[in-house]
Amino acid sequence: MNLLVTHRELDMAGYDMLQRLSYDSDFNIYVTFSSERQRANIGGRCIALSLPEIRSKVEWQVIKLLRRYVRQYAIDVIFSPGSAGLSNALLASIGTSARNVGYRGTQAKVRRSDPTYYLGILNPRVRHIVCETEDIREYLQRFIAPNRLSVNLKPFDVDWVKEACQHPVKVSGVPSDAVTCVYVGCCKGRPFKGLQLFIEAFGLIADTRAHMVFVGDCDDADIELARKSPAADRIHLEGFQTNALAYLPGAHIFVLPSLRDASPRVVREAMACGLPCVVSNIPGARNLLLDGETGLLFRSGDAADLAAKLQRLIADEKLRQVMGQAGRQRIIRDFKVDDYVNRFRNLFLSLK
Repeated sequence: MNLLVTHRELDMAGYDMLQRLSYDSDFNIYVTFSSERQRANIGGRCIALSLPEIRSKVEWQVIKLLRRYVRQYAIDVIFSPGSAGLSNALLASIGTSARNVGYRGTQAKVRRSDPTYYLGILNPRVRHIVCETEDIREYLQRFIAPNRLSVNLKPFDVDWVKEACQHPVKVSGVPSDAVTCVYVGCCKGRPFKGLQLFIEAFGLIADTRAHMVFVGDCDDADIELARKSPAADRIHLEGFQTNALAYLPGAHIFVLPSLRDASPRVVREAMACGLPCVVSNIPGARNLLLDGETGLLFRSGDAADLAAKLQRLIADEKLRQVMGQAGRQRIIRDFKVDDYVNRFRNLFLSLK
């Protein structure tokens, strides 16, 4: 089988899956790139193909070159992890036998009245859509036949956090005996990520051993809220960091305060680092956690409940250790990379 993969929104799990699949004698895999960083991610026996940056759903230079690749390499299936890549691939493959596979990793609403959706996910030429979570699949069944949908939860390998665990970041101003509650995310212009809720909840925690660390972009309003918090001297907004992952191993509790999220990778990263997680009880994210075993769920949007769940873990070191160890074991047991790769393998071969 000749498989072409558009690089837009292709993440570490995707690159790893393709590298492993490239050693399978049933596959010839071609992966596009538009930067040297992306090219460096293409491993194994995958063949790297240069492509202009995919900025929008219709990029004529992208379409032209993709069409050339489809014909030159007799492509059987095109897999596009991103919506813009899918739209361009659909246009590039018109009149060819190539079958298009898309991916949906967001809970954002689909609007039938918006014609741009028919350039991608609602296009009848999309043969299959892989969904990140079961709730996404259930939602898409309103628009797409169930036999064209499947779920393949992204895997995680504890080796992916090995370097971070060997070189954890120590946050300036956090005492050595502190209990650190950490959140890593991109929150600038994204209030649904819940940073303000986390700041509000942390202000309700009286235990002075507790320190809050946020790593990522945020809005001025978030900074101002932290400055006015009763716990202002224990809130550390570290901003965007290229080594954000290294902030997890040095912490004691991971927090996901999002009001909506799909299946955030950072929760897997935190569990792999051995951190108990306090996670908003929302579709997708809650399925990563075993409530009461690997962490605690709190009522979405409820600052008081978040504070109570955090206080419970802050006060109980033994519970933190037990839940953290259970979370790491869950990653090893339930998020196997081989299972993820095999599900993709079987899907691609079924479409040939």
